[in-house]
Amino acid sequence: MTIKTFSLGLVIALIAAIFTAVLTVLGTYYLNQDKGKLSSLTSLFSSSEETPVEFVEIKNVVITLKSHRDAERYLLLELALTTHSPADARRANELSPAIRGATVNLLSAMEYDAVRGMNVELLRDKLMQAYSERFQSLHTRMPFNDVIISKMVFQ
Repeated sequence: MTIKTFSLGLVIALIAAIFTAVLTVLGTYYLNQDKGKLSSLTSLFSSSEETPVEFVEIKNVVITLKSHRDAERYLLLELALTTHSPADARRANELSPAIRGATVNLLSAMEYDAVRGMNVELLRDKLMQAYSERFQSLHTRMPFNDVIISKMVFQ
C-alpha cells in the first residue's frame, strides 16, 4: 500500500465521518422541534397517534341576503370550528366577532338564489377563504383548521 492510497482512504473516511456527524446533528435538531409543528419528514417516522380535536361553536349567525323580490331573505347558520388544542379553542372563542363579521360580510353581499344554489362544500370553501383573508388583515394566525356547517336554514 502506497502513501498516496493510504492518504486517499484517510481523506474519504474523514469526509464520511464529518458528513455523518452533520446529518446526525441536523436530524436530531429537526426531530426535536415543537410537536405541534410536525413536518413531512417527522410524520414519516412518527406513529399514527390520534390527534385531539376540540370544537368551538358559533351559533345563530343571521344574515340578510340580497333578493330581487320585495321580501326579505335570511340565512341562519350555526358553525363549528375545529382546533387541536385548548389554547386554540380559547383563541377562536376570543376572535369569534371577527369570524362572525367575516361570515356576514361574505354572505350579505351575495344573492339569495346564489347562496341557496351552493352546496355545503362550496360554501365551506368560501367561508374558509373569507376567514383566511380576515385573519391576514388582522395580522394574526387563524386558530382553527376547519369549519363545519352544522345548521343552515333559509327563510
